[in-house]
Amino acid sequence: MKKLLLIPLTMLLACGAAFSQGTVKNRAIKNNSYFNLSYIRPIMDYGKIEGNESPNNMLKYYKKKAGDDLQHYSAGLNVGANFYIHPVSWIIEGFKPGLCVDFIDLGVDYYRFNDGVQNQSGVIDTTKYSDLTASYSLNVGVIATINPVKNFYIDLTAKICPTFAVNYFKIPAFKAPSAIASWDVYEYRMPGDQYGGYDVSGSIYPVPDQEAEDTGIGLGLDYAFGFNLRYSKVSIGCEWFLGNIRYSYDTWTDQKVNNQRLKVKLGLSFD
Repeated sequence: MKKLLLIPLTMLLACGAAFSQGTVKNRAIKNNSYFNLSYIRPIMDYGKIEGNESPNNMLKYYKKKAGDDLQHYSAGLNVGANFYIHPVSWIIEGFKPGLCVDFIDLGVDYYRFNDGVQNQSGVIDTTKYSDLTASYSLNVGVIATINPVKNFYIDLTAKICPTFAVNYFKIPAFKAPSAIASWDVYEYRMPGDQYGGYDVSGSIYPVPDQEAEDTGIGLGLDYAFGFNLRYSKVSIGCEWFLGNIRYSYDTWTDQKVNNQRLKVKLGLSFD
């Protein structure tokens, strides 16, 4: 991860002398800073735990499990800047390459739903359960900007995103019979025989009889590819993130979780 991060940082230092506002060619494309609010949509294998028989998509699983009862919120905020190479006389007017940095990229993915746990009397008590992930990343990459007409810009970006995340969950769980305790069919599993979380179609497991609650700290590396459409100071854009995060929990087994998601952005930029 550190070696990958050094590549764009080395480029930034090497090109530092060229990163001024410039007044020759491509003068309409200037260094700028930006602020974006985002809607984040989990896609593809988001939430799938590598090495476990878990659902291929966390959002689809919770929707199937909770139906209309599910509350899901996923959003983000990022602040960054674009630094262009000035001048680039070997490139046609109206186009500039450069580097982009998201100094702050915050995200949250939250699920809340009703479920039941069977008490000692055999009665199922229904209560609220939740699964929350919050993340921060410092994103560094390259940008290419086209300025086809006055005040209108098209940005294409590619970034690497070292990510820190925290995952908290409180979900139904149960003790599996010792004969099948080694079956790796549930995503949250303590050493031994305590399982929780995902159902497996056709399973013979009993109704959950306890609650599982834990907090995990995660580190990972994502790759992001996207575009922005900017008119004057207003921008809309989209980014596609690929990667995974490895979580370490207090009591539950460590997990490597897929982190694919789509980010739709609305923001402002300032020269």
